Amino acid sequence: MTSSRDLLDGLAHLTGIRNAQRLEYSLLKTLDGIYESAGIWAIQLDAAGRPRGLHSFDRKHDAVMTVPFDPEDQTVPAGLLERALATGQPVADADASGRPVSVFPMSGLNEFSICLAFSFDSEGDNESLDAHLVKSFLSVYRNFVRLIDDAQTDELTGLLNRKTFDDNFRELATLERSVHRPGLPEDRRQEPDPEETQIWLGVIDIDDFKKVNDGFGHVYGDEVLILLARLLQQSFRNNDLIYRFGGEEFVVLAEVAGADRAAAAFERLKHAVADYTLPRVGRVTTSIGVTQLRPYKTASAVLDEADQALYYAKANGKNQVCLYDRLVAEGVIKPSKIDVGEIELF
Repeated sequence: MTSSRDLLDGLAHLTGIRNAQRLEYSLLKTLDGIYESAGIWAIQLDAAGRPRGLHSFDRKHDAVMTVPFDPEDQTVPAGLLERALATGQPVADADASGRPVSVFPMSGLNEFSICLAFSFDSEGDNESLDAHLVKSFLSVYRNFVRLIDDAQTDELTGLLNRKTFDDNFRELATLERSVHRPGLPEDRRQEPDPEETQIWLGVIDIDDFKKVNDGFGHVYGDEVLILLARLLQQSFRNNDLIYRFGGEEFVVLAEVAGADRAAAAFERLKHAVADYTLPRVGRVTTSIGVTQLRPYKTASAVLDEADQALYYAKANGKNQVCLYDRLVAEGVIKPSKIDVGEIELF
């Protein structure tokens, strides 16, 4: 156990965070310091309350390490987890090897809902688990996730908002996002190799959206926006970042291996939108401009590249995906110029 000063330091760090995805890192690191002899996991739950990821704090790398949740794995007995989720109350039992395991559920926060699980080597160690302390930390976590989530998301669609993109672009743009870094629970991809994957930014715009609003009213326009938000979430993976920039414009930051796969990912979205029929409105289409993030480019420079590709798609038939680099290579658009003053060295 740590001293009360250590506990206060951990709480102060937790409450000083303004990024919801970093809260889990702080929570796990603090509890790891309190219960050094325990195995501690955060079981990430999806919006339906189903377990999808198993997160743990790695002291060596000072980072959250993640593996997909495997119901056959005995790290956390499946029956124990089910009881915790069904009752909403902390439960305790022994795993297959007889080690005490305690599970503390916390749901209702969409992608940030978790269950905390503690595993001890002996009953003696388990007796030192302070259930009230753990529940209190979870309460702090829940309250701050809600506060931050309200500030970072778009009210209509529930996607991340433009301010969040602007505030966090330096972190989001780095090509090191595939490797383990402190406090980034989104670093849960198992397959990517940093030498083979890149971050791609896509700007998605609904074609002729003004006609929808003018012809059917803003209520139906909002329905189209909500539909696109849902299709975006279905078309991309959990750790790809999706934003509504306002109006009918959306932005995606996705980690994909190569230009062909990046194009294919956005093509899937384009087809999913075009194939969907809305009551009264019928079908809508999207135009999409895509570019690759590279070191030292500012948000405005990257967005300008994607916008150039988007404008080309709009001007040449709409309902298509255009990659900035390919358009430059074909000579149909001119490359953007980055002024020295625009470069951020970090």
